[in-house]
Amino acid sequence: MRGYKQRMTVDEEVEEAGKLQSNDSTVEIVREELREATFTKRKQNRTSQWSKNRKNLGESGNQVFSTEYVNEKAKLLKRKKISLEDYRYLPNALIQSEENIYAFLSIDQSLSGLIRDLSGNNPTFQLYAANCCCNIALGNAKACTTLGKAVIPYLLIELESLNHILLEVCIWTIGNLVAGSNVAFSILHAQHCLKYLTLLLSNCDDSILPSVIYALLHYVHVGFYEISKSDMEELVQVIVKRNILYEKSNFIWLLALLSSSTICKTYLHSILPQIVDHLYLLSSGPDKLAHVNEITASIRILANTLHNSCENKADILLRNSKYSHEDLCLLLNKLLSHQYMHIRRETLWLIGNLYNHRSSSVGKNVRDLVPFLPALNQAFLAISNCA
Repeated sequence: MRGYKQRMTVDEEVEEAGKLQSNDSTVEIVREELREATFTKRKQNRTSQWSKNRKNLGESGNQVFSTEYVNEKAKLLKRKKISLEDYRYLPNALIQSEENIYAFLSIDQSLSGLIRDLSGNNPTFQLYAANCCCNIALGNAKACTTLGKAVIPYLLIELESLNHILLEVCIWTIGNLVAGSNVAFSILHAQHCLKYLTLLLSNCDDSILPSVIYALLHYVHVGFYEISKSDMEELVQVIVKRNILYEKSNFIWLLALLSSSTICKTYLHSILPQIVDHLYLLSSGPDKLAHVNEITASIRILANTLHNSCENKADILLRNSKYSHEDLCLLLNKLLSHQYMHIRRETLWLIGNLYNHRSSSVGKNVRDLVPFLPALNQAFLAISNCA
């Protein structure tokens, strides 16, 4: 019959699921998801940071900074006549709207004023200038490119600062620039920014760690194909050695990106037990919807690293002594019937990768699981209908 597609068996569906994505397409999917998430997150960051700044500045929450206000302060800044009070409010004005960013950049030599203070000896002015840069870098690609061309060398110098507050702001600025402009990334990459960030990751204070991870996530996201194998290897070695907590959403997504790199997978094998523990914990919690990003990244790490691993690595998920057969089936059924369709898809891909594993015993273990996964067929049908 024309147009009729023969119904696949469950085993055939599982095998097919393992062919859904190649490693290269996985990287592109991760990159696209991060690209969309970054755009949304940058808008959220602008709003939340503005609210935080208003509170810190003792405002009622209703103050609006006009483009005229920004123009006036930018002119004072370039003539070294801006007061500490005005400088204190300028970062808040810049984060309020992109129009204010454009107004600031429209003033000739306004960025020169920021660079002068960022590279100067007054720590208060340095911090205000850095905050202005950080908030300008939440603008569009044009704003990030303009800022990056002017300020990147000075930001890299400040990565050696002993002032943790200033250091943190400079790192966040780099993360914002990378996320906002490919040109800014190219400038940073040409000046070996990844080396600076990797060094910071290896020995920075815990208070700086979130900003370093934020910058690294976007750096690897944008520059995945530009980063040399040796730099990627050095980064993943530092990450594994640092033994960072997996509750950090940015960190686990950084691991997910790195798990798509062939050179990184071997190093990531050592942290797979923690990833499995984390996945069990997140999936059994009372508010699973609050951890969708971490669950997605955890599944992806396992799918990327286990599909071509040795047999004992696959057993970290399939025959883990900490969890019973019933625990494993419960976990997989939860994921296969998850409210979010992309988590069902990721789980099918994980199961399919293990089904098609180079070790026949791993494939047999998955086949033995299939009768205990009633949600498997439902998930495959749902994914097929959405295709």
